[in-house]
Amino acid sequence: MHRQNLGDMLVAANLIDDVQMQVALAEQSTTGRKFGSTLVDLKFIDENVLAAFLSRQIDVPCISLLHIDIPKKVLRKLPARVARQCEAIPIRIEDGRLEIAMVDPSDIDLIEILEVSCGMTVTPLIAPQSSISKMVVRFYPDEDPEDQTTGSELEAPRATNPMFLDLIEEIESGDFETRLERIEEALGRMGSVLERILRNLERN
Repeated sequence: MHRQNLGDMLVAANLIDDVQMQVALAEQSTTGRKFGSTLVDLKFIDENVLAAFLSRQIDVPCISLLHIDIPKKVLRKLPARVARQCEAIPIRIEDGRLEIAMVDPSDIDLIEILEVSCGMTVTPLIAPQSSISKMVVRFYPDEDPEDQTTGSELEAPRATNPMFLDLIEEIESGDFETRLERIEEALGRMGSVLERILRNLERN
């Protein structure tokens, strides 16, 4: 489905009329905002009504983002600039797929951008626009100058060594110190073994 179909579906359900759809499309072409977000911004439809309608219409789960805690390793899968521009927030990794909450999961172009950006298959979830906006501000609070594009199109992020990301996660969670202690213990045991081997060689 393409985002244009969202307007057709809403008109067919009598949730907006043809005039509102055309106004929203014109506004979208000016602002570059997603069609669903544009409808909400123009107050043509309530964001919760839109989320519930899409959930039933395209059989995509609607998720509540209140009090949800997202692991940092999941947040790092989606660059901050992509989260801001696509109005999307990664939630969890399930069966090798990244679940991402967005306003309009019927927007195939948006899903393709997200998949290129995170390098994973995306499972879309639906959430109200205001909730997603709050989560983006909460988890991606600072604008990183190096995280910007010079053009209008989003680009895939540079690949990062997964081992380096795991190491960061261990340091932030406090597991790095435990891992370092285990390494030191193993080295100590190896040293003792080498000393015994050298002594045996000297005797022979």
